[in-house]
Amino acid sequence: MDYTRLMSRSYFLTFLFVIFLGCSSEEPTSLEFDSGDQYREGVHYELLDNPTSVRNPSKIEVTEVFWFGCNHCYALEPYIARWKRDIPSDVTFIKSPATWNEMLKTHANIYFTAKALGIEQQFVPAAFNTIQNEGRMLTGNTELEYYFRGFDIDRDKYKAVSTSFGVRNAVDQADKRMKQWKVTGVPTLIVNGKYKVSASRAVRTDQLFDVVDFLVEKERN
Repeated sequence: MDYTRLMSRSYFLTFLFVIFLGCSSEEPTSLEFDSGDQYREGVHYELLDNPTSVRNPSKIEVTEVFWFGCNHCYALEPYIARWKRDIPSDVTFIKSPATWNEMLKTHANIYFTAKALGIEQQFVPAAFNTIQNEGRMLTGNTELEYYFRGFDIDRDKYKAVSTSFGVRNAVDQADKRMKQWKVTGVPTLIVNGKYKVSASRAVRTDQLFDVVDFLVEKERN
């Protein structure tokens, strides 16, 4: 689904629209897919027109562009956890939130706030659960102050970090990267700033990391 067109009049209507239609390309029901097949550019992945630099050139960087309100991103979380258990020492994984509209920018802000506070590991599954299963959108200032209190972060500390230059800059950089990569749906995985992988008619959500592994090996060689 193309989020550049997702500009509803309210956060609630935006959320309902996304949940109804999904948040990435339509997934296949009958296409054959063998993880042993040769993955092809333009079919299983895209080569970015303008490759971007990575944080650590000594590592092969895999970045997930995601949104807490995306049910496909939520469904991908167990696959990420399983893939990360065996992640090679020369590979690093990074999350980068999508920022298409004000609601997504709010969610990007709370992600980077949690990261800055050192509670990312607890916060990510909790935020997915709160939005996906409890239907709470986590967008109001007072709501978020109370929400972070559940992670033993008091109001003043939350407000100071969430409005800090570091967090604002992180959101701006995530927005810049997303635009450079021309990401229009989530989840999308970027391999080493060169390749874009997303769910499509050729690649189901549960097969994304097979293609990622192929591209990681391609980068090694």
